[in-house]
Amino acid sequence: MLKRIRCDKFREKEIIFHPGLNAVIGDEIASNSIGKSTLLMIIDFVFGGSEYIKTNSDAIEQLGPHEFLFEFDFEDEKLYFSRSTSSYLFVNRCDHAFQVQSQIKLDEYTKLLQKKYQCELDSLGFRSVVGRYFRIYGKENLNEHKPIQYFEKESSSKSILALVKLFDKYSSLKAYEDQIATLGEEKKILANAAKRELIPNVSKVAFSRNSEKIIELSQQLEAVKKDIVSASTDITALISEEILQLRKEKSALTVRRNILSSRLQRIQTNLQNKGANLSMELEQFALYFPDFNMEQARNVDAFHEKLTHILKSELQSADKELRAQISELDAQISQIEAKITDKLNIRDAPKFAVEKVVDLAAQIKQLSDENGYFTKAQSIDESLKAATSDLAALKELALDDICNQVNTKMYELNKKIYGDSRRAPTLNIHGDRYSFSTYGDTGTGTAFANLITFDLALLDLTCLPAVAHDLPLLKNIENPAMEKIILLYAASKKQIFIAIDKIHSYDKVASSVVETHGVIQLSKDKTLFIKNWKNATT
Repeated sequence: MLKRIRCDKFREKEIIFHPGLNAVIGDEIASNSIGKSTLLMIIDFVFGGSEYIKTNSDAIEQLGPHEFLFEFDFEDEKLYFSRSTSSYLFVNRCDHAFQVQSQIKLDEYTKLLQKKYQCELDSLGFRSVVGRYFRIYGKENLNEHKPIQYFEKESSSKSILALVKLFDKYSSLKAYEDQIATLGEEKKILANAAKRELIPNVSKVAFSRNSEKIIELSQQLEAVKKDIVSASTDITALISEEILQLRKEKSALTVRRNILSSRLQRIQTNLQNKGANLSMELEQFALYFPDFNMEQARNVDAFHEKLTHILKSELQSADKELRAQISELDAQISQIEAKITDKLNIRDAPKFAVEKVVDLAAQIKQLSDENGYFTKAQSIDESLKAATSDLAALKELALDDICNQVNTKMYELNKKIYGDSRRAPTLNIHGDRYSFSTYGDTGTGTAFANLITFDLALLDLTCLPAVAHDLPLLKNIENPAMEKIILLYAASKKQIFIAIDKIHSYDKVASSVVETHGVIQLSKDKTLFIKNWKNATT
């Protein structure tokens, strides 16, 4: 629990806190600008928040940079810290005399508090736990119709997810979310690979066509096998992965050799200056290569013709180089053919039959690989659909349980506040939408009372260590209800920080409770800080 806060800018240099209710008390004329909300914001600052820097910039301007020294008292140890407005992204760890021992980052500090408060939750930081329910003027969480919203622009889905995490029900959902994320990434990778033509983009129609072709080719393969059985050929060797890979390498080398041969032929033509009919050649070439850029080729050839007269020596050099490259490719192709022959160890089988077996096996493998990509994509889609459906069902069960717990607790608390005269608020969550409903009374006071009821329910049901309620939530609540709420505050085993004034307008029991749990009393003449730069009283 928070034990104390010191600041040399405070009129009372040290403020002591205690378990349960801690009241910042204003005067009987409800004076404004005396420091009630400011102190609550400082408490939020001590709990790792940074809104004080923004919402209380006037205090920093008027007082200059200032530092807060504070102590937390846990069952196993006391911890001492300091945090300055000039370096608020860091927190100092101190000894009992508040001498700085080390400096840690703010997120490291909040993780430490989260551990000490035994509120370590899956994927939910301490500030999203505490800051969400420190409802202080100047923050964006005072909307009585959206009790789980942290700030105005936070989506309902994120608010709901934070509530699920607060009730420690996220771990069971996270496994499905991780699976969905992984499957989504796999689907994206396959789609991008197909888009870049790294893998074939196989449609359902193409899959069926490939399947039929595989059957047809397999039948042909079996027929060829039978034809060469008499030659005692090792058919398994013919269609092994190693043989298919060698065949693939040979095919690639042959393509390269053909390209180089075409270049060599062109260079020889230029050297001989025979004036070949290029247009006819290109047209013939285009017949075999539909994607061939005819216009670009013509332009390139015209350019080459111009260069021929001045680059004859270079052409001769290129001729020599190409012949050497082709010779090297021929040697590599021969080596691969020798490897294939050696591995197959075929003596009597007809060459055409061997070639046929290898070709058919290669075609079958290619078509099978293509269909494999389609099957993989289908499997991902089916798994993704199933995981999404399971996640939705599991999330709905978790949300139903959360709503039942919260609504049951709010019913109990509402009965203590209003008896049977008013219906309790209800929280309803469906998917990514939620509602917080008040039946029969739409008044501002009742709405804020319901918001307080909600916070007290969470304080009881979860590891939420503390809440803070500022005067704007309390001042519109009718006195009889507020008197009962004060008693609920006082009965809490966890710390509750409130700002309240005109306490003597409540009955003796309630006003006495507030006075007993008061941590500081402020007025026009006794402001929080030693300097009062605000003269407004409204």
